[in-house]
Amino acid sequence: MPATYVIRLTALGPRVRGLRARYLSRSELNALILAPTIDDALNVLKNTDYGEVVERLGKVASEAQVANEVRAHIVKVLSALAFSVPEPASTVLRSYLMRFELENVKAIAKSLIKGLERGYMESLVNVAVEEELGRRHVLAMMMGVRDVEDLRSRLIEINHPAGPALDTYLRISKQFQQYSIALLDTLIDKAFIEYLSRLTRIDDSVSRFVHGLVDYYNVNIILRGKLWGLPQEVINELVIPAGPVASTAVKIYGESPTRIIEEVAVVFPAMDELIKVTGSSDLRLLVQYLGPFSYKFARILEGYVLSLYTEFSPGAAVAAAHLKFTEGEVVIALLNAFLEGLPRDFVAKLYGPVI
Repeated sequence: MPATYVIRLTALGPRVRGLRARYLSRSELNALILAPTIDDALNVLKNTDYGEVVERLGKVASEAQVANEVRAHIVKVLSALAFSVPEPASTVLRSYLMRFELENVKAIAKSLIKGLERGYMESLVNVAVEEELGRRHVLAMMMGVRDVEDLRSRLIEINHPAGPALDTYLRISKQFQQYSIALLDTLIDKAFIEYLSRLTRIDDSVSRFVHGLVDYYNVNIILRGKLWGLPQEVINELVIPAGPVASTAVKIYGESPTRIIEEVAVVFPAMDELIKVTGSSDLRLLVQYLGPFSYKFARILEGYVLSLYTEFSPGAAVAAAHLKFTEGEVVIALLNAFLEGLPRDFVAKLYGPVI
């Protein structure tokens, strides 16, 4: 199988290798985590792949600005890769870019829920992906809606993957208003993974990658749901009904957290890594680390796909793209931690173990 990829997709391997060369090193990430001020953090990034982001940021003004600049950079990097590699890798990578449009859906929906002014909503939206994909008309449509119900209806009309997600959100969020934003994030994340799942028939390496995303998503649903006390019927709405985590955990969701964690660890080896990161099997701690751990899991998943299929496979290309996206989210979180005034020892404790 690896030899077949080398013959069929000779041009892909060097491109994937080039993307991987742009990752931040562990030493650079650790320096970013331990930087005492935001200026020190930006200095760490100056001589990395994020150098142009630092130049555009200048004097950091807001969390939205940080998120937009970093994501715009990642979009351009991944778009350049997507449009320079052979099929089917090009189709898979262009599909991955939909993740950024779905982040825009999140930003618009949250703004509508909170009743934010249009000007502020516009500052939260990233236009880079719409420009790269030629979908500014979709963004213009979304920006013109009245409320979340209108956004849902418009997206369903154009068969957008976020349409059904918002439909489910509107149906169940009233019961759990305290988790309203988390449910929105979760359902749109689910929509993205289900959107990618249609590509699993293209290639076995892509299928392996997507199945890894499905399992990690389902781990998030089960652990967060158990901590928040969500009933079984809501878990059934949120979980992606595929893979060993779903088939194992949903059956025993009514049992103790300890039993669930033990059973999930049998079918999802990365659970042991999450426990090592937290230093405990305590449910609250595991949930607290799920966000930061997504970076470490992206590394694990990329290494797994590469070991099976080499850098010449479409699955390796999308796994590398996913790791680059996740790295960007870590950079956003670490820079915005300064703007939020989070204690540096807390940031180091949360992110240090996942690097």
